[in-house]
Amino acid sequence: MKDIYELLNDINVDLSDDDFAPVSEFEKKKVTKALKSKIVKKKRKRNLVASIIALVILTGSIAGLSTTTYAKDIPLLGSIFKLFTSNSSYVAYEQNAKKLHLVEESNGIKLSIIDGVFDGKTLFLTYTIETDNDLGEKPAINSLPIYGDTGLVSSEQLVKTEEGKYISLMTIDHYAGHPLTDIDVKWDITSISTGINHSGTVYEGSWNFDFQLSAVDTNSIVVNETLQEDGLTFTAQNLTVTPMSFILSYETSVTAGLSNQWDNIFVSVDIEDDLGNKYTSLNGLNHGARTDFTENWLATYDQLDARAKALYLTPIVTLTENDIIDVDKDGNLVKANYRSINSDSPSKQVRLDPIKVQIQ
Repeated sequence: MKDIYELLNDINVDLSDDDFAPVSEFEKKKVTKALKSKIVKKKRKRNLVASIIALVILTGSIAGLSTTTYAKDIPLLGSIFKLFTSNSSYVAYEQNAKKLHLVEESNGIKLSIIDGVFDGKTLFLTYTIETDNDLGEKPAINSLPIYGDTGLVSSEQLVKTEEGKYISLMTIDHYAGHPLTDIDVKWDITSISTGINHSGTVYEGSWNFDFQLSAVDTNSIVVNETLQEDGLTFTAQNLTVTPMSFILSYETSVTAGLSNQWDNIFVSVDIEDDLGNKYTSLNGLNHGARTDFTENWLATYDQLDARAKALYLTPIVTLTENDIIDVDKDGNLVKANYRSINSDSPSKQVRLDPIKVQIQ
């Protein structure tokens, strides 16, 4: 039997496109922009978050209950994490992943969950699909794994290894403003289609998974450093270091004046250590609990260099206006409730002073 590396020798992998859970056109624009670039957060998002929760947490009706089996010999088995590694970000995830080897088969399609690892914020799953059915180049599973009691958002990298065989790495983030420790994961799938949003050919079936994961061991470093500038307050609360990554917890609050001046206020954090290493977000997505003027965020970064003794956290404040889409009968500009990626509406970016965090 070929191993995964032999199967992938001649495959050109396109990592530029992510597959997302079914959403409306408005949500699609917002979430796609978040995953491909930087998120632009509206100052009041309660309705948006409620929509994401309603749209992304899918339960679906179960046509027939089948028992999850454990695979003794799953084709394509190998380092799926390494396949999707462009800068070694996922290597440590593979080393700390729990081997699940769960298999469900329905309607001629076998779905196998290989690995799972949870860092407190993000669930990483690798899985394979095998079938004699024609699922096209990038089949879509029309539901998300569910865990926790907040909204979820996912991204996915999937590649076809040969006819009828696919492998994938999926990440699922929760919206809680704090890391979780133990999670019960339920993934009930009632259809797989050749296109997203149930488009193309749809194969109905029943693939049901239920498993538990614990967050990897962590080391927490209290920061509690605050910066203030022009109506915005930034507080770095703490760092949670895992074997694969580290998670920054921070809070931002704005005055009513600043909130009324700009449609979107987003604060990201650039991080560099004392050795000159620059750290990037593993999934390009930050999120957390929010009110009208205060947001609590979790941001995951790649593996910390064990030799580093200090980190420098530099908040980047991005202020933007939404697109102008019309003019009303009185000559007033009508704004959209979103900002397009290449928008020419007003924007401004401010870098705050770096915060030094001693980690050794």
